[in-house]
Amino acid sequence: MKKEIESRIKKLSQALSRNGIDVALIMQNTDVFYFSGTMPSGVLAISNTGKVVFAIRKGYERAKEETPIDKESLLQTQGISKLPEILSERDIKYLTIGIETDVLPLDMYFRLKKTFKDATFVDVSGIIRSQRAIKSKFEIEKLRQSARILDCTMEDAKELVRVGKKEIEISAELEFRARKRGHLGRCRMRGFNGEMLMGHVHSGFRSAYPNGLLKPTTGYGLSPNFPDGASNYKIEENTPVIVDFLGNYDGYLTDETRVFVSGKLDKEFEKAYDFCCEVMNYLEENAREGASTLEIYEHCIEMAKNRGYEDNFMGAKGNQVPFIGHGVGLEVDEYPFIAKGLDFELKEGMVFAFEPKVAFKGKGAVGIENTYLVKKDGVESLTKYPREIVYV
Repeated sequence: MKKEIESRIKKLSQALSRNGIDVALIMQNTDVFYFSGTMPSGVLAISNTGKVVFAIRKGYERAKEETPIDKESLLQTQGISKLPEILSERDIKYLTIGIETDVLPLDMYFRLKKTFKDATFVDVSGIIRSQRAIKSKFEIEKLRQSARILDCTMEDAKELVRVGKKEIEISAELEFRARKRGHLGRCRMRGFNGEMLMGHVHSGFRSAYPNGLLKPTTGYGLSPNFPDGASNYKIEENTPVIVDFLGNYDGYLTDETRVFVSGKLDKEFEKAYDFCCEVMNYLEENAREGASTLEIYEHCIEMAKNRGYEDNFMGAKGNQVPFIGHGVGLEVDEYPFIAKGLDFELKEGMVFAFEPKVAFKGKGAVGIENTYLVKKDGVESLTKYPREIVYV
């Protein structure tokens, strides 16, 4: 772990130097963990010369045990007011300071501006997210373990999905079993107002129910306070059941969706599911290092139009989302995105989830999702549960 953290810090330090940034002040939990291996409350300062200061407000003793960062770089502090003095003592310049503007609260920004009166603040969230998008061998192994947990969850669903059982009963049992296998239970998102359950179990019209969340299918949920996921509705015969879950191993997330049916599925849904598999096949044939995510997205949208699913692809009409894939790692919305207007060049080591889905308002939805590792000559599916509709 020590070499892993040292490598991450070195890469960021070099990126800061290339961009004329003296120091990055990292405060978001996931980024702090990525660069330190621990998650106290405080500020992790990384300079463009490779120097590190970890000013910890709460959790100092545990951080000392967990982080491989040199203990001389760790110190206890009661806030940010002393940071300029602390950095100066370690000969770290702070004329230009990088901060995570995509997640940093505005009141914290104002406090930093007041503390570092003569400094210029710039955004380093893109630099950090681009670095995190390329997974190391260490991280890829974590993701493989996460995918194994997830495949087991799908096998559990094959046993649990039955007519007459409530969606929430199935979802809760899947969560329970996943936790026993090592799932951490939390699934982090970076985006504003982003909230994520361990997974979804929803069926029938609930799968295509309108909502304000940036997800193609969400379910009805248990309350308007959390309009997402499983509900108290019961599974019905001949109705598609979507099981969309996240694996989590040591914080690393993978994403997988399969469709389960008790009885016989309507031809309309079967045809739509076949189309989703065709889109998945296109992705697997064309995604590789150097490929454009925007070109992949636009081709998939064109496929949907040509097959008559323009108003159903990635959500029911009026509730569609402008993406088909998203990066995963320590968060479920990492780079790269396979989305409208966003063009990422796929690079070896990137990991993303791809989720073609078709929804019919008032009826239901079908779809498939796998998590992929980008390689030079293609992609490898880390999630390996059989792709066929599962009849139970």
